[in-house]
Amino acid sequence: MSPAVWIRRNFGADTPVSMRLFGLIALLLVALALVLPAALARGFVAGWVVAISAGMGASILVHAHRLTRGRWGEAARPAFEGLASTVPFVALLGLVVILVQPLVWPWASGSGLADKPDVAALYLNPWLFGLRTVIILAGWSVIAILAAGIGPQNRLVSGLSIAFYAITIHFASIDWIMSLEPHWSSTTFGAMFAITQIALALGLLVVTDAGGSPGPRDDLAKLLLAGVLGLVYMQFMQFLVQWSGNLPEKVAYYVLRSEFLWKAVAILAALLAASAFAILSRTALRRDAAYTKIAADCALAFLALFLIFEFAPPFRDAASTLACLVAIVGAIGLMLALTVRALAARSPSAGRENREALR
Repeated sequence: MSPAVWIRRNFGADTPVSMRLFGLIALLLVALALVLPAALARGFVAGWVVAISAGMGASILVHAHRLTRGRWGEAARPAFEGLASTVPFVALLGLVVILVQPLVWPWASGSGLADKPDVAALYLNPWLFGLRTVIILAGWSVIAILAAGIGPQNRLVSGLSIAFYAITIHFASIDWIMSLEPHWSSTTFGAMFAITQIALALGLLVVTDAGGSPGPRDDLAKLLLAGVLGLVYMQFMQFLVQWSGNLPEKVAYYVLRSEFLWKAVAILAALLAASAFAILSRTALRRDAAYTKIAADCALAFLALFLIFEFAPPFRDAASTLACLVAIVGAIGLMLALTVRALAARSPSAGRENREALR
């Protein structure tokens, strides 16, 4: 069969649009894998981290709600469970992350740790990285399955789930993000990564109005406000401590990000965070669905820029930066679509429509 015949058969006018789009995307990814394998791998890891983060943020919020109760958790339950149910499937893609280590992390290809063979090299090696990733993803999958309503649902299980998450999130942040710059370290980065995951899930819930009424909407908006403020505060304190400490390996992190592009990203992220704060700090605006959606859009954009600011600079090339940008934005868009679908599938109106269709 000639290439022209194959293209007409698979991408002709009679082929459904969704199938043609899927096929074109698949062909594009294959071409990128052949031409720019490193950029594609780096973008994949960035998007994968965002996808797993949204699901885990929702899972932890479910377990926190089981411990503390509150109207916000009951109102947003469909969205919570929909996001949490994605974690086991996204976790399976972690096998790809393990396989592409040499294309993403400098230490995995044997570079970047020559002057610290007795410390960092003992922790950052491909086999232990893979083992830690498997353990983390297996544990997170169990936490997410429990959050999705499968298995025992009590306060003890939720407490143990949060405890396991609190420990493993530090290892995940070191392995997946911090080790992109193996000479840099931050004792607060694990907490920032956890806040990012929770804020990402809250942003998806608020932008889709998962609360559904002024009371739960206000609660979710206040939680999102706390997440944005917490991330901004910890990022600023990290900068203040590390820059004033004047240690070469700490300062190098910020010197790398002092280029015009990354300064612009940081300024835009700060403006977006300030915009979200300006809306979410007003009680009357928090109860208005239109305003909270604008604030959530700003918060999600802020989180996307924060993740790009962490991921892309160490790669030092335009293709990887663009791949990370597309992957992060695409992953947020995908998780947003899944959140909307989860809310629509379990809403009362959807239930009535389904019953009418069956008749």
